[in-house]
Amino acid sequence: MTPTDPPKAGGRVVQLFATPVIIDELDDAATLNAALETAILARMNEDPGLRMSNQGGWQSKHDLPAWAGAAGKRLIDHATALATANTRTTRGGSATWSVDAWANVSAAGASNRAHVHAGSFWSAVYYVRVGEGEGGALVLHDPRMPGLRMHAPSLRFNNEDAEIFAAIRPVAGLMVLFPAWLAHSVDPWQGSGSRISVAMNIRAVTRVAGAAAGPTTTAMLDEDKDDARL
Repeated sequence: MTPTDPPKAGGRVVQLFATPVIIDELDDAATLNAALETAILARMNEDPGLRMSNQGGWQSKHDLPAWAGAAGKRLIDHATALATANTRTTRGGSATWSVDAWANVSAAGASNRAHVHAGSFWSAVYYVRVGEGEGGALVLHDPRMPGLRMHAPSLRFNNEDAEIFAAIRPVAGLMVLFPAWLAHSVDPWQGSGSRISVAMNIRAVTRVAGAAAGPTTTAMLDEDKDDARL
């Protein structure tokens, strides 16, 4: 290489601080969704619902496991299996989960403003019914914002996936699992019929290896998370 040769770009790229998002489709969705829809619509006739992040539509109390029967248990078991498969603990022992879940029924124009689920490790959403029409996407917001755009908003890193936000189109039978601290919203639904979904907070319950038998204690699993030695 001579002094007049252009410099060669080298080095290696290390992608750090990834945000895991698990997308899954249930094999028995048609049968499961029929049972869930029946239970949810019956509950909506009895329960005035809550006003949380939802703008329009109906949201049940966070007690779906108490009234959704075997279909509700099947859904929660699937979500916790995904959580277990995608979580490790640095404390020894194994993680178990405490889940609260609720149903959402959204007509045209309904949406959810951006929010997080404090006090949980994972959050999940499952789509029971998706009517015909546009909108209603689950929008996951880049946790690096606004710092990511403060210096040079027109630049992008090479070989990156979504930046600023990622939108996931709802499909009946689709489950999405993501960190509970990740801000998310739902675009306004512009279609016919109703969109029905189930949302969950999945909290970590750990038993430290070697501890005496007794009540489990709730603890964040990443308090002693390993750092990276590059």
